[in-house]
Amino acid sequence: MTDSKQSAWFKGMVRVSAISLAVLLPATALAWFCGAGGRMTGGGKLVSVISDVGGVDVTSPTTNGYELHCDNSLPNNLEVNSHDPNGFHFHLDTLQTANCYTTYGNQNPPAAGFDTFDALGSGTWSNGNTSIPACAEWKFIDGQGSPQNNSSYIRITDSPPLPTTEICDAPNTPSTSVGLCPGNTVLLVPAQTPLKGQNQAHK
Repeated sequence: MTDSKQSAWFKGMVRVSAISLAVLLPATALAWFCGAGGRMTGGGKLVSVISDVGGVDVTSPTTNGYELHCDNSLPNNLEVNSHDPNGFHFHLDTLQTANCYTTYGNQNPPAAGFDTFDALGSGTWSNGNTSIPACAEWKFIDGQGSPQNNSSYIRITDSPPLPTTEICDAPNTPSTSVGLCPGNTVLLVPAQTPLKGQNQAHK
């Protein structure tokens, strides 16, 4: 192979490598997961605060439903809805970072290595005919025992998460997503016991 052909081949390989890295980075380097393995399922009816201005929405409660994996195994689903037929809807597109850890313990039955799913992800916020990219942060706790031991916190904003945001800088400790979503708050569910439903941790 001549020097000119070698040079052209080398430049081509560099170009292909750069493109490959650009494609792979979002799926690998920009996702962080730590803590225990397992998944959490559940949902329920919740009392919400609409927007940064406030205003407790008691007459039309918020509902959520989900299946989420601590290590980003699929599926990862989170839906948050208003009871108002013309109200808002949030759909999780990507689970960006998650930390599964123990707040109370004694997860049996079913047995699980954690009871708290703390995470952040990107999705789509829809209200009427308008849809925008959004960030969601949440903390779901399966307190076992009576439903009063369960706790749900959700905050959704009108901006997608920063691509470098992660909560696993201190693995296996309660690093939290709370307050990490940028932008204006479009929905806030303060930490509370669900009016109906539950959070359930699994292996």
